[in-house]
Amino acid sequence: MGIKISACVITKNEEKNMPRWLACMKRVADELIVVDTGSTDNTVKLAQEAGAKLYHFKWINDFAAAKNYAIDQATGDWIIFLDADDVFTEASQRSLRQELERYNKDKNIACLLCRTLEVDKDNEWRVVSTSLLPRVFRRSPYIRYKGAIHEQLENSQGNKKMVFAASLETIHTGYSSSIIRSKSERNLPILLQELQNATTEQERRRLYPYLMDAYNTLGDYEKTIYYGEKCISAGYQMIGGEGSFYETIIMAMYNAGRPVDEVLNMINRAEGEYPHEPFFAFTRGMALEKDGDLLGAEQAVLHGLELRKVQEDKLRQGIGISDTSRGLLPYAYERLGNIYYLKGDRAKAAENYLLALKEHKYQRDSLKGLCKALGEIDDAELIELLNTLYDRDKDGAFICRSVKGYGSQGVMAYYGKNVTGYEASFAYMAGGRYDGALVKLGERYKELIRYGVLSANNMEKYPQDGYLNVLVSNEYLERFGKNTKEAAALKRLKNYRINAEIDGK
Repeated sequence: MGIKISACVITKNEEKNMPRWLACMKRVADELIVVDTGSTDNTVKLAQEAGAKLYHFKWINDFAAAKNYAIDQATGDWIIFLDADDVFTEASQRSLRQELERYNKDKNIACLLCRTLEVDKDNEWRVVSTSLLPRVFRRSPYIRYKGAIHEQLENSQGNKKMVFAASLETIHTGYSSSIIRSKSERNLPILLQELQNATTEQERRRLYPYLMDAYNTLGDYEKTIYYGEKCISAGYQMIGGEGSFYETIIMAMYNAGRPVDEVLNMINRAEGEYPHEPFFAFTRGMALEKDGDLLGAEQAVLHGLELRKVQEDKLRQGIGISDTSRGLLPYAYERLGNIYYLKGDRAKAAENYLLALKEHKYQRDSLKGLCKALGEIDDAELIELLNTLYDRDKDGAFICRSVKGYGSQGVMAYYGKNVTGYEASFAYMAGGRYDGALVKLGERYKELIRYGVLSANNMEKYPQDGYLNVLVSNEYLERFGKNTKEAAALKRLKNYRINAEIDGK
């Protein structure tokens, strides 16, 4: 008789993610446990329609408590616990049951580490980093979650193995650009309350990395650096990601506009402890390029690429948990492309821009760089090369928007053939169709006016920076200020302008 697999999740307003989660889990599990913590959207309905066992849990600002309640409802031999924004890859879905049958034979194995790909779905599904996380484990009274936020799975019995399941990968979209900020805004008050209630240094230390991450997401780089330093000084160790605090501090310093010397000093300090981590070599290249030291930047990036060869070999063996430098690879190759282009070596520049696009094909500056570097080749050759990366229909708008001014007439015409948005104006202009371009840009202009007017209507005071004044003419106010959807907003905007002119006199 085969093993029984339970898939668990806790939810609140996850209607956007639930269809993917439910479809994935129905393929791999025998039992679906959904514990809802107060959804007001269609999450509950979707779970019921999919045949999941639905439970309700009153939210008490404690993720571990909710997850442990879900575990208590499961009846399987093994439990899969993924968040609603986390699913197995297609290949993993096909092999998971067979893999679990194999691991089930070794009774000393209690938990499986799975490779998680952190993907930004708002940036065309770009892989930002990878990590190893416990996502599949035996149902046991000793295996429970701990921690009100950023909960961790713990085995109180402590005499069972946790192993890396190389064939199991998940795709996590929870830290995509449109989501991560709202999560940090939600989590920060909970973290600060937990910090205030902490009675021991150990309890406080556990919160430092999460506070660092929350402030980093919210753009408070000084507090990011502060808590990052506290993590380091407290000797906090994150298994498999020991250099992550330095990484966050370095990027916070870079984003905060700290002097290059300060950034380089922090990189030196990080490399002193973690000399084999390519992330620091890549950020050194970024800092040196920003400082105008192109030779130093080139050497730093090339050194980072050599370090990655070693790291990638270890990752294939399941050695090492975190792989943050993967997210910097497109930028690393782009740096080299920029440097070689400035040196006049267009062939090497094109080679590296292409490598950047192979890592992430929607790296706009790399696409521009490639078109510049290959500016003298035949249109047909360039189109043939781009077709190895892009789909004409799906990616046409992106290409027209990205390479305007850099792409040839033939390239713009080819990829702009089926583009219907304002990006089509660039293709029209490249082909000498200025009448069509004018129509498309006029539609875009009208759309921007409406957005600007409606935004101004929600401001307490009319902005005096002049941009909206240029965008919205007096003629537009007179002509379209009546009997339109935004009539009230236009009237308010017109009054603002009149009052501003009176005040100016």
